[in-house]
Amino acid sequence: MLILSAMASKIKTLVSKKKKRYQEGGFDLDLTCKCNIDDNVIAMGFPAEKLEGVYRNHIDDVVKFFDSKHKDHFMIYNLCAERDYDHARFHERVRRFPFDDHNPPRLTEIKAFCEDVTQWLSKNNENVAAIHCKAGKGRTGVMITAYLLHSRRCPSAKDALEFYGKKRTYDEKGVTIPSQRRYVEYYGQLVNSGFKYQSTTLLLKSICFHPMPINTAATSPRIVIYQYNEDKVLHEVFTSELIELKKGVKCMYYKLTRPVSVTGDIKVEFSNPKMMKKDRIFTFWFNTFFVQKTSELDCETASLIPSVHSASSSELSVNDSANVINASEDSSEDYTLVLRKEELDKANKDKAHKIFPSDFKVIVNFKKLSQHSSNSVSPRPHSMSCHNAGIRLMGDIYRTNREHGYRTNQETGVANSDNEYPESETETEETDEEWEGCQTEI
Repeated sequence: MLILSAMASKIKTLVSKKKKRYQEGGFDLDLTCKCNIDDNVIAMGFPAEKLEGVYRNHIDDVVKFFDSKHKDHFMIYNLCAERDYDHARFHERVRRFPFDDHNPPRLTEIKAFCEDVTQWLSKNNENVAAIHCKAGKGRTGVMITAYLLHSRRCPSAKDALEFYGKKRTYDEKGVTIPSQRRYVEYYGQLVNSGFKYQSTTLLLKSICFHPMPINTAATSPRIVIYQYNEDKVLHEVFTSELIELKKGVKCMYYKLTRPVSVTGDIKVEFSNPKMMKKDRIFTFWFNTFFVQKTSELDCETASLIPSVHSASSSELSVNDSANVINASEDSSEDYTLVLRKEELDKANKDKAHKIFPSDFKVIVNFKKLSQHSSNSVSPRPHSMSCHNAGIRLMGDIYRTNREHGYRTNQETGVANSDNEYPESETETEETDEEWEGCQTEI
């Protein structure tokens, strides 16, 4: 029995990796106390059952910990969208603020979470809030750092992220996914502005890369744009064609024939269905409220400027009743989002620059939407162009000059179907994926 217990403890430690464990009073849990300056916030891994409980926190041990250490004074916050457990095990002291692994939460959900934690902790000085996702690091870190900002325990997102990293892990790497860190920065700006926020609608016109990726593993990228509907469900609002890409051009430029209306929290995904499970090349999230007004940028001009992904707190304004821009505003105003390699999910993991150059950027151009603008998604046919060759074609994408690497769907054997979407990401460690692209317009 002692041998089995020792083996289980070793397995748990291996699964925890660089996260700090609670190993006191007979407990051995993937759990970190003192994640807040006031020592009343706890980060932990998912309370699992059956076989999973052998290598993660077993729910029996977690229940025992809270009943013995914080009896009648704990609240569990489950951030997992993919799973839950019997709340009765914790005497119904469980609240859910679910969002998907490897993604940020909706911006409004962060505020609701922070207000709930604040209310709970203010009821009694002995109260503690225990926050967990699956591994108890990324999603958990987003919400704890947001609470540190909300409660004014940390003056900036940078300070909050560093504080959490030091408390939760041995290598000080707490929240590492760029989009999750970006949303902590967003929330810090909202806190500093007095929560002035306006629901902002923009027309997404084009996306370009500069310079081109280095590796050739991916040859048929596809862009998918997601946003939340009225039921708070993430759904696709645009899916591009599959395009065969080759080397020989300096940048890739996607131009939507009819711009897509986007509002609030937006996910942009570059994928390659040919890569099967490893279909995502990179992704990024942003909130339209934080996109800055600027002149439209092409690949060349964007390469000369530093990245911009948020407005300063002095530029934030609020109009709670505005879901779209007033008709009197200039609908021709340009807005641009520029994200560097280290600000792109998955691309940031290419530390050796084997896949993406060190100065790789994504540039997204928008127009501000007037009340009379269309909300519909751009229809096919699309257009394709190559700046180096001066080619521009309307209608279905087809081969023009073989030396520029363009081929038809028939030649590549790729189905031209709106129903062919990339599979959703599994709950595994992300690994670098190699690919290359080519300049196009869609």
